[in-house]
Amino acid sequence: RTAANSVFPPPSLDQLSSPRPFEAMFRLWFSVFAVYVLSAQSDDDADFQDTSILTSMWEATNGGNNDALDRLLDASPAAIKARSSDGRGLAWWGFEFQNVYALGAVIAYGGDILSAEEDLQGQTAVTMCTENSDCNKDSLVEKATALAEDIKQRRAEREKAKEEEDFDVDADDAADDEF
Repeated sequence: RTAANSVFPPPSLDQLSSPRPFEAMFRLWFSVFAVYVLSAQSDDDADFQDTSILTSMWEATNGGNNDALDRLLDASPAAIKARSSDGRGLAWWGFEFQNVYALGAVIAYGGDILSAEEDLQGQTAVTMCTENSDCNKDSLVEKATALAEDIKQRRAEREKAKEEEDFDVDADDAADDEF
């Protein structure tokens, strides 16, 4: 034993596995504070950052790849509100590329294509259309709104099919278990 170990003996396994009351209280308060800060953060305070899912959503919207857009949103429904480093997201790209399906998906997943939220240049999503003489905003909004119900229905069908698939996999796993 060294002199340091006799003054400060190493902690026992019990001490390592259970937090001290102060540490537990600190973790609890820190967690509560973190949840408060995150929930209090408004959309105006949102971080705009480029991510792989946003890049994939931009590519799908630009290329008119509706199946890819469905897969991306099914995997990450919160991506509907995500914004890239320039402050733009799916609604902006839907209007920019006049992609009715992308705009319908925004509506179907609970977004607002006519929101007053702005990108870093001060433009709303709909501005991408209204500043383009080749874009008919009213027609896009009408078609997207009509398509949103179909997108919702097909999303529900995909979710149900996935649940049934997951149930089948779980049943197969249970049958394979040996007791």
